Amino acid sequence: MAMMILCTTAQDVLDLFNVTNQANRVLTDWRGDRSKAPAVVPFVEAHQTEFLYQLTPADVERVCRSTNHALGEVKRKVAESVKDIVDWHPDFAFMHVLHYAVEALHELPTWQRFFAFIQEDEQAVNMLWLPSQAEIHRAVAKGVPEFDAKASMRWRVGNAYYSFLREIYVVAHLRAAGLDVRMHPLADALFRVDFWCGRKVCSLLVKNAKFHKDGQGRKRQPSEILAGATPPFTFHKIQLERASRFGVVHLPSPDHIEVSVRELRAAIRS
Repeated sequence: MAMMILCTTAQDVLDLFNVTNQANRVLTDWRGDRSKAPAVVPFVEAHQTEFLYQLTPADVERVCRSTNHALGEVKRKVAESVKDIVDWHPDFAFMHVLHYAVEALHELPTWQRFFAFIQEDEQAVNMLWLPSQAEIHRAVAKGVPEFDAKASMRWRVGNAYYSFLREIYVVAHLRAAGLDVRMHPLADALFRVDFWCGRKVCSLLVKNAKFHKDGQGRKRQPSEILAGATPPFTFHKIQLERASRFGVVHLPSPDHIEVSVRELRAAIRS
């Protein structure tokens, strides 16, 4: 008998999460956005999460040991001085590109593999490489030194890469513990759901006053989008302090993982 391949589709995401007025409004706005409708919407709605579920904690740890540092020698002060790039949101969200890379490559790429992929793969070139270069050129045209613009873009994309590594690390551990944890880029970019297990919605946060800290900041919360669902969703946060060491992938501790395993198991039993 052939082994069944676990797969999560966009329709699975919509069946589960598009159940509140707020969620439906977010979906409708996204589908009606002229910058998203021609390419982004059909691509994301066709995405299937499959290979990601085959990744083990050891796979993620091996990538963390072998990856080049995604931020290179970029200094925070320089990177964050280019406001247009710091606040840049391309039509394809970074998580769209990262999820696509995993499924296309059948591996969790190191930073250097991912950086090569976005310059070699035709789809990835259009999703991220060309838009990022255009954004750099716009910044330079406004008088930003080219070095600063490139540094800021590496900081922007590199931090997204690290955020993705952390999420995959947690998901791999939770799945290894026997929990049916799922991911899909539509859930992440649209409903702000990093990953989920049944009706338990999970978020992985690093304290950063600019984006989110203790539920505050400019990033919209899944609890707001999914409020009022019947039956209700419950929400779990794994919140990390900011990294204390530069050049090392900042991952949740074993204690963070164990707390999440206990909470998800308790949610399933209740």
